[in-house]
This record gives sequence, structure tokens and C-alpha cells, in this order.
Amino acid sequence: MTTHPVRPTLEETPSFLKAEHISVRYGETVALNDVTLHIPTNRVTVLIGPSGCGKSTTLRCINALVKTSSGHIDYGDASIQAMSETDLRRNMGYAIQSVGLMPHLTVEENVDLVPRLLGWKRSERTERVSRLLKLVRLDPQVYRNKYPHELSGGEAQRVGVARALGADPPVLLMDEPFGAVDPLTREQLQDEFIRIQRQLKKTVVFVTHDIDEAVRLADYLVIMKDGMIVQADTPEQILAAPANEFVERFLGPDRSLKRLSLFTADHCCLEQVVSGTGKPSEAQLPRGSNRCYWQVDDDGKPIMGYTWIHNRIIERPITGSTHTVQPYSSMKECMSAILSLGMPATAVVDDDGRLYGEVRFETIQTISLS
Repeated sequence: MTTHPVRPTLEETPSFLKAEHISVRYGETVALNDVTLHIPTNRVTVLIGPSGCGKSTTLRCINALVKTSSGHIDYGDASIQAMSETDLRRNMGYAIQSVGLMPHLTVEENVDLVPRLLGWKRSERTERVSRLLKLVRLDPQVYRNKYPHELSGGEAQRVGVARALGADPPVLLMDEPFGAVDPLTREQLQDEFIRIQRQLKKTVVFVTHDIDEAVRLADYLVIMKDGMIVQADTPEQILAAPANEFVERFLGPDRSLKRLSLFTADHCCLEQVVSGTGKPSEAQLPRGSNRCYWQVDDDGKPIMGYTWIHNRIIERPITGSTHTVQPYSSMKECMSAILSLGMPATAVVDDDGRLYGEVRFETIQTISLS
């Protein structure tokens, strides 16, 4: 069992996207004021701050939707000011809050848009669409020919992410991508984003106004105010040592609880668990034990949990996702599942719902105190 998350060492991470002393002015209004930001490669950089702080303006400067008044932005070895705006944008994926799907195009045509503009072969594009829809957990046979108005908010947002990944861009820009959906769908989309990013390892610049989302998703967290960067570091370091009173207030009074969002189940779970297809024997769950026993079906999916509480065995039916978590679920989600189940642990399941391990309350308690 691991009790610390596996996080990147940003000091050793190169940057090929760099903003140097950029400012944006609209007459007397200063939207960005001398911002310098180096985006770590293959990591998730999250920009956050109060409304009007400049986070979305910074994002839009990166793909030249907003022109800088001064300073420069380098994309690899070239300045974006010297690049074709069309070529620049086709080499960056872009996902936004309102999704922005073309209403007259099918799901396939939306996802296929940039590869088609880049001249990919039809067979390559068809295969790419299928792969991306599967990546965001949408069955290509079901969704390929649907139109945006036939999708739920969460489905449309998944298609938006697939479209942003269409031509396999090295950089993905995401501006409040999950802001327009309900809290439950938002949490599920965050789970999916973590899963996808672990597979693809894209360089992501992500804008949000939700501090819990920022802490959970960021490898590198940038807090902004009045067009300037107030603090930029790993979420762990910012939670441990806010730069000033503004950052401390912005993080909120439950700063220590937000640490639970830094840890995912697969980094904190016991993989050797007690399980079987029948009820537990005394050897499997000795009297007075504080362990759990997970009854699984023939496919290895947990259907019942057992444990000793107050000198008696209790059993809890496991129904749906509220009683289990997945490997990339946060410790906050694990705690919710534990409380919902009423047991000292929650079952961790893989993508197919099979038992993978368990996260115990005592592990979460250790993390919250560390």
C-alpha cells in the first residue's frame, strides 16, 4: 500500500510552451499585467482565480484568440506571433464550457472536423473517431450518427473532449470544460479526464473557477488576481504554504480536507483483499477482525460487503457506483463511498467493475493528518 500520491517532479519537467512578460490592455483596462508562465510538458496546468483575474485571457493568448499588447509566447522553438494562426490552432485542441459542437454536424463529423481539415485519409479518420469515442466511453455504434441536440450535457462534453483530441494535438486548452453540467456529472467527467490524461499524457492548460476541481486535476496550479499571478506551484505546496492572505482565503477554511483530492484510490489501496464468491468463513473473517470481506459474482464484481461491528457481522449489499470507487477516484470520493456503505472500507473496482482492491478509512485518516 502507498500512502502518498505519485506526482511529477515539476522542477525536472521541461516546458515547450512559455509566456514571457505578456500583457493585454483594452484602452485603460489592463486584463493581463506582465505575466510570465512556463507550462510543464505532458502535465496539467490549471489556471484559477476570481472572475476577471485574467485566467481565460491567458488561455486565449496561447492560441492567439487574444493578441498580447506586449511580451511574447513561445511554442517550441518558435514565437506564436510568427506562426500562422490557422496552423497554430489546428495543432492545439480546444474544449470549452458551452462545448461548441456544430449543431448541423453529427458526432462523427464534429470529432472528425480537424483531421479532415488537415487532409487525413478517410479510413484514418474513421478509425480515429472510433478510437476517441471509445476513449471517452461513448459507444461509436450508438453515438457516431447522433446530432448534438440528441446528447445529454455530459455526453456532449465528452464529445467536445474527443473533438479537441481529434488530430492528436500536443497541447490541449480547456476553458471551464465541465462548468455547465450538474455536480455529479462534473465529478464523473473529472474522473474520466484523469483516466484519459494518464493514458495520453498531454500538455494541458485548464481554466476553472472551482478550487476543488483545480486541486484535484492540477499537476501545476496557477492562482491569479487582477491580471497577475499570485502563486504558482504544485497543489501540495500551495495547500501547505499559501503565499499570502488572499491565497489562503481563496483556498477556503477546509484547506486540510482539500488534501484528500490530491490522492487517488490506486495510490492508496490495499490490493490484497479478502474475497470470494460465497459468504465469509470464520478463517476469512475472524471474530473481532477489523478487516472486510468482499463477496463477488462469477465475473469478479463485488455484490456484498461483510465486516465485524460491535461483535456482530454486518453485511451490506453493493449496488451501483455509490458503493464502489475506481482506481482514479479521489480520497474524497472514497470517503463518501465508505460513509454510504457503512463499512470501514470501500471496494475499488477496475474499468469493467471487477474487484481491484480496497481503500480503508484508517488510510484516509492517516493522509488527512500527514
